[in-house]
Amino acid sequence: MSNQKGPTMDIGDNTAITTEKFDYDSAFQINAGIFFREDQEKLRRARVTILGMFVGGTVATILARTGLADFILIDHTIHKLSDMNRDICCFTDTLGKNKAEVVRDVILKINPRAQVEVCTKRISLDELEKFIDQCDVYFAQADDLAFSSKSLVLAQEKKKFAISFMPSGLTGYVMVFPPNLPHVIDPTDIFGSPKNLSYRELYHFLRNPLNRCGQRWHITDGKWRIDWFNKWRDRKVIETQICPNVWLGASLACLEAVKYLTGRWQQPKAPKMWHLVTAENRIKVDRFRRRSWLFGKFIYWAFSIKCFDFGRRYRKYTTRRLMRELDEMQKQENAGKEVKPPFMWRHLI
Repeated sequence: MSNQKGPTMDIGDNTAITTEKFDYDSAFQINAGIFFREDQEKLRRARVTILGMFVGGTVATILARTGLADFILIDHTIHKLSDMNRDICCFTDTLGKNKAEVVRDVILKINPRAQVEVCTKRISLDELEKFIDQCDVYFAQADDLAFSSKSLVLAQEKKKFAISFMPSGLTGYVMVFPPNLPHVIDPTDIFGSPKNLSYRELYHFLRNPLNRCGQRWHITDGKWRIDWFNKWRDRKVIETQICPNVWLGASLACLEAVKYLTGRWQQPKAPKMWHLVTAENRIKVDRFRRRSWLFGKFIYWAFSIKCFDFGRRYRKYTTRRLMRELDEMQKQENAGKEVKPPFMWRHLI
């Protein structure tokens, strides 16, 4: 997109107005310190599809406050009390209400003239296709990580600008897939997992306890408690999240959409991505750690070897070793000691 200069927006006074007299230029006039009028108009005209209102609700709210005014919101779930610690639109009076409808209402409180389409049913990838076709920017934020991953592939195939933020404790990754990538990138391949799996294969892969055990970065970067990680491994709890980290990553994801729509400023492109490690005061753009990627590729290849039953034997050995390491860290945590991951976790994987 071009970066043509032009006249700035007029700055009016700060007079209170009624909803009926809502004026877009006045509402977003302070953006004129950064955007020219044509930049802001690009944002106002852009259409955004957001799948999933956990991170997606925060994304929608931030974009609405930036001046975007045309949304498609997709989520079939309702607000529960356990959403209170991280969902920007979850309040005591929205419990039991559909998340997409709640986010729509918040957007309209920000900009009563916004256009907001809501889908409140569970949809298939085939049904999602039409919503991706209709947008300029697509955010994949479904709780179902396999579904989000496959939808990002679909968006790339359609040459749509796609974004996804994957938070985890005190870490997270913001992936950006512009339409000018030389080829389609499978998000799972970015992290060293097998690529080109079907949705059902990927869904079961991501829920497999051994595969979850291998996602050590939840502990090393995300600072998960070992007890919680073990429960998550066994599918007894969901990923742990805290509000500041979720909203920070969502803000970075929104900024990438703004960069694209206005045609200004440099963007990261997959396989490079924003990597947040907030507990260690680090936010940077980089690829997933190379040694971890290579180790992941090796381990899944080794598991697939059928000669002399090697794959099954190696999988069994790996399972026992991971259980021993996690048990040792669990003992440290239970004793109130600082948890020290094994040498391989810290330096080789």
